Amino acid sequence: KGSELANTRLTKVSETLDRLALESERVKFVEVGITDYEKIPKIIWGNIMTSYDPSFAQEVFENVDYGEEIRMCMQCGVCAASCPLSMRMDYSPRKIFLMIRAGKREEVLSSNAIMLCTSCYSCKVRCPRGVPVIDVMHGLANYALRQGYVPRKKTAIFGQEFWNQIYRLGRIDEKDLSRRYFFADGFTQGIKNSLEMADMGITMFLHKRMKLLPERPIKGIKDLRKMLDKAAQMGKGGGGAV
Repeated sequence: KGSELANTRLTKVSETLDRLALESERVKFVEVGITDYEKIPKIIWGNIMTSYDPSFAQEVFENVDYGEEIRMCMQCGVCAASCPLSMRMDYSPRKIFLMIRAGKREEVLSSNAIMLCTSCYSCKVRCPRGVPVIDVMHGLANYALRQGYVPRKKTAIFGQEFWNQIYRLGRIDEKDLSRRYFFADGFTQGIKNSLEMADMGITMFLHKRMKLLPERPIKGIKDLRKMLDKAAQMGKGGGGAV
């Protein structure tokens, strides 16, 4: 029974590694005759460690907001099944977490999945282990940008402009945010983008969701900036995204 159980577990580990597209030359399993059940975990762990690099996981735990929560993931796949955008992701949240453990730094930080989260909270609500998947994904996106990775350029531009306005005004100036976002790719493309979204802009104006005059900073903007600066000094993500 011990040998059968060991073979079953080794087969599952091998299938997982194949799904991660780990290089075959790095994965070397040895045939072992198992008579002692207690030796099985040690043998399996030894084979995994020949292919897994734990350094990136440690990097995530120490530098990514909520990164340490990945330790709680049991790879059930509920987050992937719950995500409305999983079909557009190159890797589901479950796979992202497994790739972090496998040391796939380049693949994770350059993945478009970490910047596709819409904050719908379906994954966080349904996770049986209570892993804050949404927070981890946002933390990974923040960290990727700080490391020079830009998986989704337009998303990164919008996020940066949004943050700049919060820091400068304490609120969002809808027309200024749109203008800066639309013209990020140049004047000609900006004109095209503006014309494409003209109907929405007129509708927002008629419903008083967008003003003609510039927005003024909120009261206490200096105190808000002090709070954001303090958060940046406290480590991990926070205001350090700027």
